[in-house]
Amino acid sequence: MHDVPAWVETARGVILFVVWSVLVLRLPALRRPAQRPVWIVLALLATGALFIQQQMGHWVDDVTGVPKAGELAVALIALCDFTAVWWFSVTLHAAGHRVPAWLRRAPVVCAAAMAVLAFAFFAVTPAPDRFGAQAHGWWAGYAACWITFGTVTAVGAAACFWRDGLTMRSPVLRLSVLALALGTSAELPYLVVRGIRWYTDAPGWLQLLGFWCSFARFVLVALGCSLAAVEPLRQAAVHWYRRQRLHGLWLLLRRATPELVVVPPPSRTTDLLARGDSWELLHQRVIEIHDSITFLHDGWATPELLDEVGRGRERLVATACWIEVTRRDAVEGLPKVHHEDLDKDLLPEVVADRSTVPREIRHLLRLHRALRSRPVRSFADDFRRQASPAASA
Repeated sequence: MHDVPAWVETARGVILFVVWSVLVLRLPALRRPAQRPVWIVLALLATGALFIQQQMGHWVDDVTGVPKAGELAVALIALCDFTAVWWFSVTLHAAGHRVPAWLRRAPVVCAAAMAVLAFAFFAVTPAPDRFGAQAHGWWAGYAACWITFGTVTAVGAAACFWRDGLTMRSPVLRLSVLALALGTSAELPYLVVRGIRWYTDAPGWLQLLGFWCSFARFVLVALGCSLAAVEPLRQAAVHWYRRQRLHGLWLLLRRATPELVVVPPPSRTTDLLARGDSWELLHQRVIEIHDSITFLHDGWATPELLDEVGRGRERLVATACWIEVTRRDAVEGLPKVHHEDLDKDLLPEVVADRSTVPREIRHLLRLHRALRSRPVRSFADDFRRQASPAASA
Protein backbone atom coordinates (compact mmCIF):
# COMPACT_ATOMS: atom_id res chain seq x y z
CA MET A 1 0.00 0.00 0.00
CA HIS A 2 1.31 3.46 -0.90
CA ASP A 3 2.51 5.95 1.72
CA VAL A 4 3.23 3.18 4.24
CA PRO A 5 6.73 3.61 5.74
CA ALA A 6 9.24 0.81 5.30
CA TRP A 7 9.68 0.51 9.05
CA VAL A 8 6.17 -0.93 9.38
CA GLU A 9 7.27 -4.38 8.20
CA THR A 10 10.34 -4.21 10.44
CA ALA A 11 8.17 -3.33 13.45
CA ARG A 12 5.78 -6.12 12.56
CA GLY A 13 8.67 -8.60 12.45
CA VAL A 14 10.00 -7.40 15.82
CA ILE A 15 6.57 -7.75 17.42
CA LEU A 16 6.14 -11.26 16.02
CA PHE A 17 9.57 -12.17 17.40
CA VAL A 18 8.47 -10.90 20.82
CA VAL A 19 5.21 -12.86 20.59
CA TRP A 20 6.94 -16.11 19.63
CA SER A 21 9.51 -15.61 22.41
CA VAL A 22 6.73 -15.15 24.95
CA LEU A 23 4.93 -18.24 23.64
CA VAL A 24 8.02 -20.39 24.13
CA LEU A 25 8.89 -18.83 27.49
CA ARG A 26 5.36 -19.24 28.82
CA LEU A 27 4.65 -22.79 27.64
CA PRO A 28 4.03 -23.79 31.31
CA ALA A 29 0.97 -21.50 31.22
CA LEU A 30 -0.88 -24.23 29.33
CA ARG A 31 -1.02 -26.22 32.57
CA ARG A 32 -2.71 -23.37 34.45
CA PRO A 33 -6.35 -22.64 33.56
CA ALA A 34 -6.11 -18.99 34.63
CA GLN A 35 -3.11 -18.32 32.36
CA ARG A 36 -4.12 -20.50 29.41
CA PRO A 37 -6.50 -18.08 27.58
CA VAL A 38 -3.91 -15.36 26.95
CA TRP A 39 -1.41 -17.97 25.68
CA ILE A 40 -4.02 -19.31 23.23
CA VAL A 41 -4.75 -15.79 21.94
CA LEU A 42 -1.04 -15.16 21.41
CA ALA A 43 -0.65 -18.50 19.62
CA LEU A 44 -3.51 -17.69 17.25
CA LEU A 45 -2.11 -14.22 16.62
CA ALA A 46 1.39 -15.55 15.89
CA THR A 47 0.35 -18.46 13.69
CA GLY A 48 -2.24 -16.34 11.92
CA ALA A 49 0.44 -13.80 11.01
CA LEU A 50 2.33 -16.58 9.24
CA PHE A 51 -0.65 -17.99 7.37
CA ILE A 52 -1.87 -14.66 5.99
CA GLN A 53 1.23 -14.32 3.81
CA GLN A 54 0.48 -14.12 0.08
CA GLN A 55 2.60 -17.19 -0.66
CA MET A 56 0.49 -19.23 1.76
CA GLY A 57 -2.68 -18.14 -0.03
CA HIS A 58 -1.31 -19.25 -3.39
CA TRP A 59 -0.29 -22.57 -1.86
CA VAL A 60 -3.83 -23.17 -0.55
CA ASP A 61 -5.26 -22.31 -3.98
CA ASP A 62 -2.89 -24.77 -5.65
CA VAL A 63 -3.53 -27.58 -3.16
CA THR A 64 -7.31 -27.25 -3.19
CA GLY A 65 -7.72 -26.27 -6.80
CA VAL A 66 -10.41 -23.79 -5.71
CA PRO A 67 -10.02 -20.14 -6.76
CA LYS A 68 -9.67 -17.75 -3.80
CA ALA A 69 -9.58 -20.62 -1.27
CA GLY A 70 -6.44 -19.09 0.18
CA GLU A 71 -8.28 -15.84 0.89
CA LEU A 72 -11.11 -17.79 2.50
CA ALA A 73 -8.52 -19.43 4.76
CA VAL A 74 -7.18 -15.99 5.68
CA ALA A 75 -10.71 -14.83 6.51
CA LEU A 76 -11.23 -17.85 8.76
CA ILE A 77 -7.92 -17.16 10.51
CA ALA A 78 -9.02 -13.56 11.11
CA LEU A 79 -12.32 -14.93 12.39
CA CYS A 80 -10.46 -17.11 14.92
CA ASP A 81 -8.35 -14.11 15.95
CA PHE A 82 -11.38 -11.87 16.57
CA THR A 83 -13.20 -14.65 18.40
CA ALA A 84 -10.22 -15.54 20.60
CA VAL A 85 -9.74 -11.93 21.72
CA TRP A 86 -13.44 -11.61 22.57
CA TRP A 87 -13.38 -14.95 24.41
CA PHE A 88 -10.31 -13.84 26.35
CA SER A 89 -12.02 -10.59 27.36
CA VAL A 90 -15.07 -12.50 28.62
CA THR A 91 -12.86 -15.00 30.49
CA LEU A 92 -10.91 -12.17 32.10
CA HIS A 93 -14.11 -10.41 33.09
CA ALA A 94 -15.54 -13.64 34.52
CA ALA A 95 -12.58 -13.88 36.92
CA GLY A 96 -13.98 -11.00 38.97
CA HIS A 97 -17.61 -10.71 37.94
CA ARG A 98 -20.62 -12.86 37.39
CA VAL A 99 -21.03 -13.53 33.67
CA PRO A 100 -24.25 -15.02 32.26
CA ALA A 101 -24.00 -18.32 30.43
CA TRP A 102 -25.13 -16.83 27.12
CA LEU A 103 -22.23 -14.36 27.16
CA ARG A 104 -19.72 -17.15 27.86
CA ARG A 105 -21.01 -19.02 24.81
CA ALA A 106 -21.47 -15.96 22.58
CA PRO A 107 -17.93 -15.86 21.07
CA VAL A 108 -18.04 -19.49 19.95
CA VAL A 109 -21.65 -19.29 18.72
CA CYS A 110 -20.99 -16.11 16.72
CA ALA A 111 -17.80 -17.55 15.25
CA ALA A 112 -19.54 -20.77 14.22
CA ALA A 113 -22.39 -18.83 12.61
CA MET A 114 -19.98 -16.57 10.72
CA ALA A 115 -17.91 -19.54 9.54
CA VAL A 116 -21.02 -21.24 8.17
CA LEU A 117 -22.10 -18.04 6.41
CA ALA A 118 -18.60 -17.54 4.98
CA PHE A 119 -18.59 -21.02 3.45
CA ALA A 120 -22.13 -20.54 2.15
CA PHE A 121 -21.43 -17.18 0.48
CA PHE A 122 -18.13 -18.53 -0.87
CA ALA A 123 -19.97 -21.44 -2.46
CA VAL A 124 -22.72 -19.40 -4.15
CA THR A 125 -20.57 -16.45 -5.26
CA PRO A 126 -18.81 -16.67 -8.65
CA ALA A 127 -15.03 -16.87 -8.29
CA PRO A 128 -14.33 -13.41 -9.81
CA ASP A 129 -16.59 -11.74 -7.22
CA ARG A 130 -15.03 -13.39 -4.17
CA PHE A 131 -12.83 -11.12 -2.02
CA GLY A 132 -12.80 -8.36 -4.60
CA ALA A 133 -12.01 -4.73 -3.90
CA GLN A 134 -15.77 -4.13 -3.88
CA ALA A 135 -18.61 -6.49 -2.96
CA HIS A 136 -20.99 -7.44 -5.74
CA GLY A 137 -23.91 -9.84 -5.92
CA TRP A 138 -23.93 -12.54 -3.28
CA TRP A 139 -20.64 -11.26 -1.90
CA ALA A 140 -22.37 -8.10 -0.67
CA GLY A 141 -24.19 -10.35 1.80
CA TYR A 142 -20.88 -11.78 2.97
CA ALA A 143 -19.51 -8.27 3.45
CA ALA A 144 -22.51 -7.24 5.55
CA CYS A 145 -22.23 -10.37 7.71
CA TRP A 146 -18.48 -9.89 8.18
CA ILE A 147 -18.83 -6.24 9.20
CA THR A 148 -21.59 -7.19 11.64
CA PHE A 149 -19.53 -10.04 13.10
CA GLY A 150 -16.43 -7.86 13.46
CA THR A 151 -18.42 -5.09 15.11
CA VAL A 152 -20.00 -7.46 17.63
CA THR A 153 -16.65 -9.01 18.57
CA ALA A 154 -14.88 -5.64 18.78
CA VAL A 155 -17.57 -3.98 20.90
CA GLY A 156 -17.90 -7.03 23.15
CA ALA A 157 -14.15 -7.31 23.72
CA ALA A 158 -13.54 -3.57 24.12
CA ALA A 159 -16.36 -3.20 26.65
CA CYS A 160 -14.90 -5.92 28.88
CA PHE A 161 -11.31 -4.71 28.50
CA TRP A 162 -12.15 -1.08 29.28
CA ARG A 163 -14.21 -2.04 32.33
CA ASP A 164 -11.57 -4.39 33.74
CA GLY A 165 -8.52 -2.38 32.71
CA LEU A 166 -9.60 0.71 34.61
CA THR A 167 -10.01 -1.28 37.85
CA MET A 168 -6.90 -3.50 37.71
CA ARG A 169 -4.71 -3.22 40.81
CA SER A 170 -1.51 -4.42 39.17
CA PRO A 171 0.07 -1.60 37.11
CA VAL A 172 1.44 -4.08 34.56
CA LEU A 173 -1.91 -5.84 34.12
CA ARG A 174 -3.67 -2.48 33.95
CA LEU A 175 -1.34 -1.39 31.15
CA SER A 176 -1.82 -4.73 29.41
CA VAL A 177 -5.61 -4.70 29.53
CA LEU A 178 -5.84 -1.04 28.54
CA ALA A 179 -3.63 -1.80 25.53
CA LEU A 180 -6.08 -4.54 24.61
CA ALA A 181 -8.96 -2.11 25.10
CA LEU A 182 -7.34 0.42 22.76
CA GLY A 183 -6.49 -2.28 20.24
CA THR A 184 -10.00 -3.69 20.06
CA SER A 185 -11.42 -0.15 19.93
CA ALA A 186 -9.18 0.60 16.94
CA GLU A 187 -10.88 -2.31 15.19
CA LEU A 188 -14.12 -0.34 14.92
CA PRO A 189 -12.89 2.46 12.62
CA TYR A 190 -11.09 -0.18 10.55
CA LEU A 191 -14.39 -2.02 10.06
CA VAL A 192 -16.10 1.23 9.05
CA VAL A 193 -13.40 1.85 6.45
CA ARG A 194 -13.62 -1.76 5.28
CA GLY A 195 -17.37 -1.40 4.84
CA ILE A 196 -17.00 1.83 2.86
CA ARG A 197 -14.38 0.24 0.61
CA TRP A 198 -16.62 -2.77 -0.04
CA TYR A 199 -19.60 -0.71 -1.15
CA THR A 200 -18.12 2.48 -2.63
CA ASP A 201 -14.99 3.84 -4.29
CA ALA A 202 -12.99 4.86 -1.22
CA PRO A 203 -10.31 7.56 -1.58
CA GLY A 204 -6.68 6.66 -0.95
CA TRP A 205 -6.46 8.47 2.37
CA LEU A 206 -9.37 6.43 3.72
CA GLN A 207 -7.66 3.18 2.73
CA LEU A 208 -4.54 4.39 4.51
CA LEU A 209 -6.57 5.21 7.61
CA GLY A 210 -7.97 1.69 7.60
CA PHE A 211 -4.47 0.25 7.33
CA TRP A 212 -3.19 2.24 10.32
CA CYS A 213 -6.20 1.22 12.43
CA SER A 214 -5.58 -2.43 11.54
CA PHE A 215 -1.86 -2.08 12.29
CA ALA A 216 -2.60 -0.38 15.62
CA ARG A 217 -4.94 -3.22 16.54
CA PHE A 218 -2.25 -5.79 15.71
CA VAL A 219 0.44 -4.00 17.73
CA LEU A 220 -1.69 -3.25 20.79
CA VAL A 221 -3.28 -6.69 21.00
CA ALA A 222 0.08 -8.44 20.55
CA LEU A 223 1.85 -6.31 23.16
CA GLY A 224 -1.10 -6.37 25.55
CA CYS A 225 -1.32 -10.16 25.45
CA SER A 226 2.47 -10.48 25.74
CA LEU A 227 2.50 -8.32 28.88
CA ALA A 228 -0.37 -10.30 30.38
CA ALA A 229 1.40 -13.59 29.58
CA VAL A 230 4.70 -12.63 31.23
CA GLU A 231 3.13 -10.90 34.24
CA PRO A 232 2.87 -14.14 36.31
CA LEU A 233 6.56 -14.74 35.63
CA ARG A 234 7.43 -11.19 36.71
CA GLN A 235 5.34 -11.55 39.86
CA ALA A 236 7.03 -14.85 40.70
CA ALA A 237 10.44 -13.19 40.33
CA VAL A 238 9.37 -10.29 42.57
CA HIS A 239 8.06 -12.68 45.25
CA TRP A 240 11.28 -14.72 45.09
CA TYR A 241 13.39 -11.56 45.44
CA ARG A 242 11.39 -10.31 48.41
CA ARG A 243 11.59 -13.69 50.11
CA GLN A 244 15.38 -13.71 49.72
CA ARG A 245 15.65 -10.22 51.19
CA LEU A 246 13.84 -11.50 54.29
CA HIS A 247 16.10 -14.53 54.64
CA GLY A 248 18.50 -12.94 57.12
CA LEU A 249 15.80 -11.75 59.54
CA TRP A 250 13.83 -14.99 59.14
CA LEU A 251 16.88 -17.17 59.92
CA LEU A 252 17.90 -15.01 62.89
CA LEU A 253 14.46 -15.33 64.48
CA ARG A 254 13.86 -19.00 63.63
CA ARG A 255 17.15 -19.97 65.29
CA ALA A 256 16.01 -18.13 68.41
CA THR A 257 12.64 -19.91 68.45
CA PRO A 258 13.34 -23.58 67.61
CA GLU A 259 10.08 -24.60 69.32
CA LEU A 260 8.21 -23.14 66.33
CA VAL A 261 10.34 -24.89 63.72
CA VAL A 262 8.69 -27.97 62.25
CA VAL A 263 11.23 -28.48 59.46
CA PRO A 264 14.86 -27.39 59.97
CA PRO A 265 15.79 -24.29 57.94
CA PRO A 266 17.18 -25.34 54.54
CA SER A 267 20.65 -24.48 53.33
CA ARG A 268 21.12 -21.18 51.52
CA THR A 269 21.41 -22.93 48.17
CA THR A 270 18.28 -24.98 48.77
CA ASP A 271 16.39 -21.86 49.79
CA LEU A 272 17.54 -20.01 46.67
CA LEU A 273 16.42 -22.86 44.41
CA ALA A 274 13.18 -23.68 46.26
CA ARG A 275 10.35 -24.53 43.87
CA GLY A 276 6.66 -24.02 44.41
CA ASP A 277 4.15 -21.21 44.51
CA SER A 278 6.32 -18.11 44.95
CA TRP A 279 3.51 -16.19 46.67
CA GLU A 280 2.83 -18.98 49.14
CA LEU A 281 6.54 -19.25 49.99
CA LEU A 282 6.78 -15.49 50.55
CA HIS A 283 3.56 -15.44 52.59
CA GLN A 284 4.84 -18.31 54.73
CA ARG A 285 8.11 -16.48 55.41
CA VAL A 286 6.35 -13.30 56.52
CA ILE A 287 4.02 -15.29 58.81
CA GLU A 288 6.92 -17.25 60.33
CA ILE A 289 8.80 -14.02 61.09
CA HIS A 290 5.71 -12.62 62.79
CA ASP A 291 5.17 -15.85 64.74
CA SER A 292 8.74 -15.81 66.04
CA ILE A 293 8.47 -12.16 67.12
CA THR A 294 5.20 -12.85 68.92
CA PHE A 295 6.72 -15.94 70.57
CA LEU A 296 9.65 -13.88 71.86
CA HIS A 297 7.27 -11.20 73.12
CA ASP A 298 5.04 -13.62 74.99
CA GLY A 299 7.92 -15.67 76.39
CA TRP A 300 10.67 -13.25 77.44
CA ALA A 301 9.39 -9.67 77.30
CA THR A 302 8.79 -7.97 80.64
CA PRO A 303 6.91 -4.77 81.58
CA GLU A 304 10.22 -3.23 82.65
CA LEU A 305 11.80 -3.97 79.27
CA LEU A 306 8.88 -2.55 77.29
CA ASP A 307 8.79 0.56 79.48
CA GLU A 308 12.51 1.09 79.06
CA VAL A 309 12.60 0.76 75.28
CA GLY A 310 9.71 3.21 74.93
CA ARG A 311 11.56 6.08 76.57
CA GLY A 312 12.69 8.59 73.99
CA ARG A 313 13.00 6.15 71.10
CA GLU A 314 11.09 6.01 67.86
CA ARG A 315 8.79 3.05 67.45
CA LEU A 316 10.99 1.08 65.04
CA VAL A 317 14.10 1.35 67.24
CA ALA A 318 12.09 0.56 70.37
CA THR A 319 10.68 -2.58 68.72
CA ALA A 320 14.16 -3.65 67.61
CA CYS A 321 15.50 -3.14 71.13
CA TRP A 322 13.04 -5.45 72.89
CA ILE A 323 13.30 -8.05 70.12
CA GLU A 324 17.09 -8.12 70.43
CA VAL A 325 16.95 -8.47 74.21
CA THR A 326 14.37 -11.28 74.12
CA ARG A 327 16.16 -12.98 71.24
CA ARG A 328 19.38 -13.17 73.22
CA ASP A 329 17.50 -14.50 76.24
CA ALA A 330 15.89 -17.18 74.08
CA VAL A 331 19.18 -18.18 72.43
CA GLU A 332 20.86 -18.54 75.83
CA GLY A 333 18.01 -20.73 77.04
CA LEU A 334 16.83 -18.45 79.85
CA PRO A 335 13.48 -19.49 81.34
CA LYS A 336 10.35 -17.83 80.02
CA VAL A 337 8.66 -15.24 82.17
CA HIS A 338 5.15 -15.24 80.65
CA HIS A 339 3.87 -11.91 81.98
CA GLU A 340 0.15 -11.46 81.49
CA ASP A 341 -1.39 -8.29 80.08
CA LEU A 342 1.80 -7.17 78.39
CA ASP A 343 1.59 -4.09 76.23
CA LYS A 344 1.35 -5.27 72.60
CA ASP A 345 1.71 -1.82 71.10
CA LEU A 346 5.29 -2.52 70.00
CA LEU A 347 4.42 -5.77 68.23
CA PRO A 348 4.74 -5.36 64.43
CA GLU A 349 1.35 -5.59 62.79
CA VAL A 350 1.22 -8.22 60.05
CA VAL A 351 -1.80 -8.87 57.83
CA ALA A 352 0.17 -10.66 55.09
CA ASP A 353 -2.28 -10.39 52.24
CA ARG A 354 -1.34 -9.42 48.70
CA SER A 355 -2.16 -5.74 49.18
CA THR A 356 -0.25 -5.28 52.46
CA VAL A 357 2.78 -7.57 52.05
CA PRO A 358 4.97 -5.06 50.15
CA ARG A 359 4.51 -2.47 52.90
CA GLU A 360 5.04 -5.06 55.63
CA ILE A 361 8.21 -6.34 53.98
CA ARG A 362 9.65 -2.83 53.83
CA HIS A 363 8.94 -2.46 57.56
CA LEU A 364 10.53 -5.83 58.37
CA LEU A 365 13.65 -4.95 56.38
CA ARG A 366 13.98 -1.66 58.28
CA LEU A 367 13.51 -3.65 61.48
CA HIS A 368 16.30 -6.02 60.47
CA ARG A 369 18.65 -3.11 59.82
CA ALA A 370 17.76 -1.66 63.20
CA LEU A 371 18.48 -5.00 64.90
CA ARG A 372 22.01 -4.91 63.49
CA SER A 373 22.61 -1.26 64.42
CA ARG A 374 25.01 -0.26 67.16
CA PRO A 375 22.45 1.61 69.34
CA VAL A 376 20.17 -1.45 69.51
CA ARG A 377 23.03 -3.83 70.30
CA SER A 378 24.37 -1.44 72.92
CA PHE A 379 20.94 -1.19 74.54
CA ALA A 380 20.64 -4.98 74.64
CA ASP A 381 24.09 -5.30 76.23
CA ASP A 382 23.34 -2.64 78.87
CA PHE A 383 19.84 -3.87 79.72
CA ARG A 384 20.92 -7.49 80.13
CA ARG A 385 23.93 -6.46 82.18
CA GLN A 386 21.66 -4.48 84.51
CA ALA A 387 19.10 -7.26 84.64
CA SER A 388 21.64 -9.96 85.56
CA PRO A 389 22.40 -8.69 89.11
CA ALA A 390 18.70 -8.21 89.75
CA ALA A 391 17.99 -11.75 88.62
CA SER A 392 20.81 -13.09 90.82
CA ALA A 393 19.50 -11.20 93.84
